[in-house]
Amino acid sequence: MSPANVFHLYRIRLRARWFQESLAIVGIAAGVALLFASQISSASLQSSVRVLARGIAGDATIQLLARAPQGFPESILPRVRALPGVRLAAPVLEAGAQASGPRGSAPVQMIGADSSLSKLGGLLVRHADLRPFGRVGAIALPAPLARTIGVSGFGQEVILEIAGHRTEAPLYERLSASQIGPLAASSVAIVPLFFAQELTGRPARLSRILIRPQPGAQARVRSELATIADGKLNVAGIDYEERLFATAAAASSQSTALFAAISALVGFLFAFNAVLFTVPQRRRLIADLRRDGYTPRTVTAVLAFDALVLGLIACALGLVLGDELSIHVLHSDPAFLSLAFAVGDERAIDAQIIALALAGGMLAAAVAVLVPLREILARDPHDRAPRLNHGAPRLGPGWMALAGAACFLTATAILLAAPDAAIPGMVLLVAALLLVLPFALRSALALTARVARRFVGAVPHIATMELGSAGARALAIAATGAVAIFGSVAIQGAHGDLLAGLERSARETNAAADVVLAPAGSYNLLSTTPFAPARRRALERLPGVRAVGLYRGGLLDYGARRALVMAPPAGFEPLLATGQLLSGEPRLAEARVRAGGWAMLSQALAAEHGLHVGQAFTLPSPDPTRLRVAALSTNLGWAPGAIVISASTYAHAWASSEASAYEIALASGFPPARAMREIRDALGPGSGLAVQSTAQRTAAQDALSRQALSRLTQIAALIPIAAVLAMAAALGAMIWQRRPRLAKLKLEGLAHAQLWHTILFESVLLLSVGCLIGALFGLYGQQLADRALAQTINFPVLYSVTAMTAFGSLVLVTATATAILAVPGYLAASVPAALALQE
Repeated sequence: MSPANVFHLYRIRLRARWFQESLAIVGIAAGVALLFASQISSASLQSSVRVLARGIAGDATIQLLARAPQGFPESILPRVRALPGVRLAAPVLEAGAQASGPRGSAPVQMIGADSSLSKLGGLLVRHADLRPFGRVGAIALPAPLARTIGVSGFGQEVILEIAGHRTEAPLYERLSASQIGPLAASSVAIVPLFFAQELTGRPARLSRILIRPQPGAQARVRSELATIADGKLNVAGIDYEERLFATAAAASSQSTALFAAISALVGFLFAFNAVLFTVPQRRRLIADLRRDGYTPRTVTAVLAFDALVLGLIACALGLVLGDELSIHVLHSDPAFLSLAFAVGDERAIDAQIIALALAGGMLAAAVAVLVPLREILARDPHDRAPRLNHGAPRLGPGWMALAGAACFLTATAILLAAPDAAIPGMVLLVAALLLVLPFALRSALALTARVARRFVGAVPHIATMELGSAGARALAIAATGAVAIFGSVAIQGAHGDLLAGLERSARETNAAADVVLAPAGSYNLLSTTPFAPARRRALERLPGVRAVGLYRGGLLDYGARRALVMAPPAGFEPLLATGQLLSGEPRLAEARVRAGGWAMLSQALAAEHGLHVGQAFTLPSPDPTRLRVAALSTNLGWAPGAIVISASTYAHAWASSEASAYEIALASGFPPARAMREIRDALGPGSGLAVQSTAQRTAAQDALSRQALSRLTQIAALIPIAAVLAMAAALGAMIWQRRPRLAKLKLEGLAHAQLWHTILFESVLLLSVGCLIGALFGLYGQQLADRALAQTINFPVLYSVTAMTAFGSLVLVTATATAILAVPGYLAASVPAALALQE
């Protein structure tokens, strides 16, 4: 058969089944869109870190890095430039800041540099001449950021809040996308190096030195830099930040990808349902082709062309929808990670992401078209006998249920023995669900038929017979609901348990103080910005203030993780969040950390370095310090891991007396609101320190936690919505296709109301069975996800069984889909009896 004839046959067939093909296209497109959008969201975060790092570094391949915000002496720069093999070395001073203008404020990464940075050719400063800054303290901002805060004209003042200081800087230039490309979406502020040192209060200090060695001198330069570093600075490649970010974002990316795949599966099942309705037409076509002498190979080519057209149209639509979803719904949200990494807001769409979405869509189209017809090609072409349950699996429901039980037991073994393999465990649970579902549906129909014998009405009898003869169509619709409810219950349950754990961790870590003072700005929510504690004595003299302690904290690169180091003042209680301990005796651990020389580590961080309670290790701080492990804990809400030491130990290890926050304990019974008012009055309007009660600080951290989990929340909401629409459309199409059968029942004496009630009963029975099985497996999936979050990623998780949430999802999806079906079901039940005579 020529390609022209294949195309001609397709056009003829399309006229007869355009509605079913449209449903299939929409189903596959929905799956492709969800898969595509989630991949864009995950890849964009990693890409933004990579693009920004390369945009600053340019042709540099090595960097010398400080281990603390205080930086290192600028006097090291001439030594680096004098090294044999160094072609170019550019100094950089970086600091987190809050930039404000007439319309609002935004956190930024301030980058202080001189003209030598331009020589490295980085995109961020390639077209920006740093020399005109001269000795004027001016600032350059990406154009979108400048618009956000409301500064547009040359010389307009930008307010910068850095390390407890407020400074005004005139706008020198707005950097457009034509100048800095995708970096225009980044939240960065470029200032002259001398001005950055002035703003941070760190004269003659640097954060890092970017180095471009001469050809062939890479290894030699790294060795010489290690000598200069002397174990107190880091020598790393330019991709150092990317690797740290990949570790920090791994949990979010994997969980989003998993549940997006579940969402895509719902869409693909919808497409499978739609294609099942075209099987009778395809069967007749294939039988005709076989009787006309065409070989199975030719028939397969005809079907392959169907799948190709279906897949291409669906994929094109899915990519467009996915792009819109990635912008308006599943957009990338760095949340907590932006507190430790310079993360942009650009969207990354590369060939690999597109190829993955296309492959998923084309595979779904091929499976939907070819799998239900596998038995047709094996039949005798002259056999006209109809075959019920077309597309039904060859294995009986009992054998499939046994296979499902094996998958379930394997997932259970993973839950107990290898919680880090959560994704394979989830895949096995979905497989178990789909394998058990035929047996569950068959059992439900048998039970309904047995119960129906006790009643006189015909509705349950007819409903069970109709569903029993629907075969693969009914099973596919039930599977759509089952997978959707599984994903929704598992996501919502794990999301709630994680959020509850994070909120508990935030309460415990903030429990020691009544009021906290820290440099203002959302960039400093973790209290990692150091400042000189010059106002301690003045604060201690205020009425109602019982004690003022110096809290110290920062971010420290330890192995492949950027850990959060927390150092509460030793005189405050509780010093440790003992509710987060996983190993170690709480009272002994707190006493040891308070005395100094001991640390509480996150379990995942300790496991990476092979540490256990009581073991000694060297903390790679600016002044490397020998400590012992007092206890192991959760990650305290910081995905890469946390370390808790005393404030005095921190001061020694960082060789600095600076604080990150004032922690204030009030006299018993003294109103916190009054104390905060007096503290603000004492500080004055230009202090640059934010005054927060413990409750306010905890609430801010909780809000950021919810923001960090927003993508899972969005996916959990999208899955049941997609399922409701998919099941309603599939059931509606199936009911509409059965109008001749309904007409026959009406001819046999069933009234319009009885037919309508039969349709509704069928819908409720089919949907409730699928959703019930999905809810039960979803509750188990929640436990698997919880254990992975707690044991592998080390998050604080409060385990629960969200049975009421699962029941609510089951009822909501079943009721909504049935309500949507009520009108088309009523219209289908109105079919004239004469239609049966025409058939």
